[in-house]
Amino acid sequence: MPASRLSDGFFLTIVLAVAIAFSLLASSTQAQERALTISPDKATMLVGETRTFRAVGRDGRIRHNVRWGISPPHAVTMTVNGDEVAVEAREASPSVLLTAVAEGDSADASIEIRPAGDMPTGTAIWSVSPTPGCKATKINQAVPTASGPDLYVEETCPEGTMIRALTADGRELWRRRMGASGTPGTAAAPIASGPYIGILPNGTSSKAPAKSVEPSAAHIGAHSTSVCDAIQVGMTRDDALQAITDHRITIDAKQRQSDDWSIEEEGFVCAISFDASTGTVVKKKKTVVTE
Repeated sequence: MPASRLSDGFFLTIVLAVAIAFSLLASSTQAQERALTISPDKATMLVGETRTFRAVGRDGRIRHNVRWGISPPHAVTMTVNGDEVAVEAREASPSVLLTAVAEGDSADASIEIRPAGDMPTGTAIWSVSPTPGCKATKINQAVPTASGPDLYVEETCPEGTMIRALTADGRELWRRRMGASGTPGTAAAPIASGPYIGILPNGTSSKAPAKSVEPSAAHIGAHSTSVCDAIQVGMTRDDALQAITDHRITIDAKQRQSDDWSIEEEGFVCAISFDASTGTVVKKKKTVVTE
């Protein structure tokens, strides 16, 4: 039961109404960032389901030349696909351990495999631990794109705010610090407790609505995410240029006069195409830079 890309309504389309989770396990403010982690690092699967995992470094980007192992091997079928690994659940098991080793660094992820159909509403189907020393304060759905993130998670850290980009199935694409941290996140309320941040396919919280410690799922604001997310198909050339300017990005006069723009931002490149006759955006594509 793989999770799909986010729909145009910014909601996840998943067959079962189960929660996507971001772990809120406590961590020491003095903890060191891990050199290697598996993303997601905890998952709940059904027999017959296949889930993809990746190993990432301190910057949240995928690590290469990873050696994978899994135990017990009879419970799953493991297939290495490039720098990622696909795990197919073959039989129910309360504890499956997925391990990754890369250049002397190691990490593991825990997987629970349940019988087919045993996935009650509200079950956390995956989780990603917060950066050591940080606390997750807000989670937002991203504008859907072909290759960009599905979720942005904001963490409050001693050194400032951390933004992490994730796919709908819990694979981390990148993370970066955004400077000094002032107040906690600006969700409905700062997260004070609770085992995870959950959002259901209809965009509602996986906890009771009265729980103020958990933010609601919301579309991330255009000015707080990438310029590619801010630019929409049908937007005029002037509006697209304004969005780029609002993100403190400049493009030269020659490119502004062309029908194809290429915008570089940290972590990805956005290609924008305009209709030559109407001057409106007809296509955009965001490519994540993994190197």
